[in-house]
Amino acid sequence: MLLLVLISFFLVGNVSAQEGQETLYCAEKTIDGARCLNVPLEEVNMGFRNDRTSCESTSYCSEGTCVNTRTGECLPSPEATCNPSQGGYFYNQPKDEVAQCSIGCCLLGDEAKFVERVACDVLGSDYNVKATFRADIQDEPSCQALASPQEEGACIFEMEIGRDCSHDTRENCQINGGEFHPGLLCTAPQLGTLCSMTTNTRCEPGKNDVYYVDGCGNTANVYDATKIKDVNYWSYRAGNRDVKVDEGNGQGNKGSATNGFCDVGEGSTCKGYERGVDPNVPKYGDSICRKTDCVASSLTGDVARANGDEWCSASINTFENAKPGEISYAMYCANGEVKYELCDSFRNKLCSEDGNGGARCVVNRWGDCMLKNSTADCLNEDERDCEVVRDAGVLRTQYGVEKEMWDDDAEEYIIAACVPKYSPGFKFWDPTGTIAESENNEDVVSICSFASVTCTVPYTQEIVGFTDFRAGASAECVKVCQSAEGWSESKCYQSCTPRCLDKTLNDKKEKTKINQDWAEGYQNLCVSLGDCGVIGDYKGGEGYNSWKDLFKGEKIDWTTLPGVNDKK
Repeated sequence: MLLLVLISFFLVGNVSAQEGQETLYCAEKTIDGARCLNVPLEEVNMGFRNDRTSCESTSYCSEGTCVNTRTGECLPSPEATCNPSQGGYFYNQPKDEVAQCSIGCCLLGDEAKFVERVACDVLGSDYNVKATFRADIQDEPSCQALASPQEEGACIFEMEIGRDCSHDTRENCQINGGEFHPGLLCTAPQLGTLCSMTTNTRCEPGKNDVYYVDGCGNTANVYDATKIKDVNYWSYRAGNRDVKVDEGNGQGNKGSATNGFCDVGEGSTCKGYERGVDPNVPKYGDSICRKTDCVASSLTGDVARANGDEWCSASINTFENAKPGEISYAMYCANGEVKYELCDSFRNKLCSEDGNGGARCVVNRWGDCMLKNSTADCLNEDERDCEVVRDAGVLRTQYGVEKEMWDDDAEEYIIAACVPKYSPGFKFWDPTGTIAESENNEDVVSICSFASVTCTVPYTQEIVGFTDFRAGASAECVKVCQSAEGWSESKCYQSCTPRCLDKTLNDKKEKTKINQDWAEGYQNLCVSLGDCGVIGDYKGGEGYNSWKDLFKGEKIDWTTLPGVNDKK
């Protein structure tokens, strides 16, 4: 009986204890706004996840790492508190196992910071510079040593003969395995290098000043004759330890024998000394500050040019009837030197001055001149560079006489041709270099041959025994002309009458006389097309052709033409 009582007592006690214990839930968020707490059911915000277990047992409230790409922070955190809308990304791993949280050296321009990778990305965005993360740098001092990679100084290399040195940037020195000393020159006594002070100077590419050069060939500070033995001036780069460059007379020190501070703004730059050009001999070295103007010479057109001036070796307007070999350059004065740009070897581009001190190569728009059949089209300067040559014809009709073109001003047809205003050049020594392709690309024709004309001459005598023979139009030509052109007989008769010969002949059997005006007109026409016709080169050398080569015929009297044997 006693045993039963005792058992009953313990059972009653146990039930009483369970009824007094409150059940807890893991709330992703409570009604008070707290996250990931074990709370009674009535405190759970039912709009979020919850479970009847401890938070450590859930996925959403288990501990991991929150990487914030906005703040650049890596923080231990449950998933529920890592808010994606605020830049958070949750990793179900400890912080030291997350790649974005690894520590390294962040290079930001001239700065270096020892931070986590995610912080490096954020800093690059904030500074608006490229951020480079170096995971191989694992301590603060090594990281700081990478700051200011372009800072200049002395780079030391241990050699068998002693300590060699060169002036370099921190970055290059470290890459090459040197020992970097910022702000120092290789001649600093405390470095104990093989480099010594000298009296040598030179100009540096891309810079304007005259510089001292040490015994190892390194550039030192700006030349100043008063500092030739100044140890401090030879120890530190200008801007360090109160070392300053003397700017001299404030006028760019043009021609100064003692000061190498040149100033482009004042019209001077570093040049090698030249006797007769520079007014003074440098006290030390072989370099001097010289005016950036270009002295008068054949290259400047015998005119002194200011720095930045532009001009043409020969302006486009001088290329009417240009001779073989003539080409055009755009010239300019740059820091005392004449520079130039070849426009084109065959005059497809020519130099043009704009009237405001500028000069540039422009396209010679000659390509379609020979296709134009009216003076208005030919002389349209908005579209092409052409001119009208009168009393000559480039294209021929099918019956062998010159084609006419329409004169828009006179409102009548004239014997004329549209030709390039500025003569183009060809590979006149190479027949394939003077060809123009047709639209269908099947046939090619020499450009010079456009000016070739066949002059068919019938002879008539108006009154036998009383009048002279003359060159006249053939009936066949007139007939073909009327059929092809639809012109009147009189107009076709006029068009079919040869213009290459003198009008009157004393005897049909005598040699034919070439009309001098016509011949010279055709010579001008040939030259207008380019390197064609009877013409010498631009240096005065003889050409390949003579008048006899240009005008061919079995019974031609050449005596009427000037310089018949000349190869102009």
